[in-house]
Amino acid sequence: MEENKHKHVISFTTRTCMRLGTTFFLVYLAVTWWKPLLNLLGKMFSAAAPLLIGFALAYMVNILMSVYEKHYFKKRSGEKWVQKSRRAVCLILAIATILGAVVLLLCIVIPQLVKALNLITQQIPGLLQDLAQNEKIMEILPEEIQDAIQKLDYQKLVEGIVNFLTNGANSSPGSGIASLTSLLGSLTSGFMTVFMGFIFSIYILLGKEKLAGQFRRLFRSYLSTGWVEKIDPFLSVVDSCFHSFIVGQITEGIIIGVLCAVGMWILRLPYAPMIGTVIGVTALIPVLGCYLGAIVGALMCLSVSPVKAIEFLIFIFCLQQLEDNLIYPRVVGTSLGLPGIWVIASVSVGGGIGGIVGMVFAVPVTAAIYQLLRMDVQKRERADSRKMTAADVVGKLKKDADK
Repeated sequence: MEENKHKHVISFTTRTCMRLGTTFFLVYLAVTWWKPLLNLLGKMFSAAAPLLIGFALAYMVNILMSVYEKHYFKKRSGEKWVQKSRRAVCLILAIATILGAVVLLLCIVIPQLVKALNLITQQIPGLLQDLAQNEKIMEILPEEIQDAIQKLDYQKLVEGIVNFLTNGANSSPGSGIASLTSLLGSLTSGFMTVFMGFIFSIYILLGKEKLAGQFRRLFRSYLSTGWVEKIDPFLSVVDSCFHSFIVGQITEGIIIGVLCAVGMWILRLPYAPMIGTVIGVTALIPVLGCYLGAIVGALMCLSVSPVKAIEFLIFIFCLQQLEDNLIYPRVVGTSLGLPGIWVIASVSVGGGIGGIVGMVFAVPVTAAIYQLLRMDVQKRERADSRKMTAADVVGKLKKDADK
């Protein structure tokens, strides 16, 4: 027995040393080759971008496609022609619905936005001239600044700003052509990446059951039973959180967009339907998206009147407070099972880490972690209660034996 224990201690010590040595070696490689490693990961991510986009598109389209499949000739679901045509027809309907919604939004927003920007560029010179002629404001400024303002050609100033935003800081012909070529190359590359991802998503959706079955077989073949039992509930929770987040976010966007349009119509503010649409779309960005839409709405109201722009900003600020404290935590937070305080906290932290993309993914990720932790805590509490119950039974039996 003593020899076996001694051998076990030696084996355990050797294994531990090997693990520590491997860990230190990997840390050394990571520190020494950190920049090449990041470059390699960046190239791998860039190469896998169509696949990642395809998975993301497939996941979002599948939400709508599943709804169509549930209602596709429900009373005749047992017939062969219904079973054979359900997947293809519902996939086409889901893609057509999403594309139709996107085209409709663009047709509503873009023409009105271009019109508003044209009006702003035409009215800004007059507004600046009126400001320069305002004696009360000019008295506050130093004489040098007053002289500079009086000598400005406001029309050329606005044209210069528009030209800068259009062509960039370098206005030479060569740089303009180079910038245009670079822009066209980036747009073509991005379009091809999205297009390949779209094609990949269609293949995923057409054979999603077969693909899921293949992954299950891989897990069962190469992982232990314990790991398989842990992966299934983990994936189920993550899927549930992301599904609820997407549905809740779209619902919240529709609510805030309708409230914005109705409120602007009551206050007789211009472009109420279009600005309401913009606010609803930008509300897909958690919590802070409404502020991004407010910038566009304020510019459009400014094309009519500065007073209307100020009234709109006051209105959208009040609406944003309603969204942050009531609508968003209740609609999205309730659908995720995540308390409102954690919704706001996750958006703040996610925005600080990853910007807008971090804000979008922070809420479902936090919800998944919250649900997994709650499940683990409940499991541990049940185990502890069972141990206490067993201990109580043993204690009672001992007392009875002593008696």
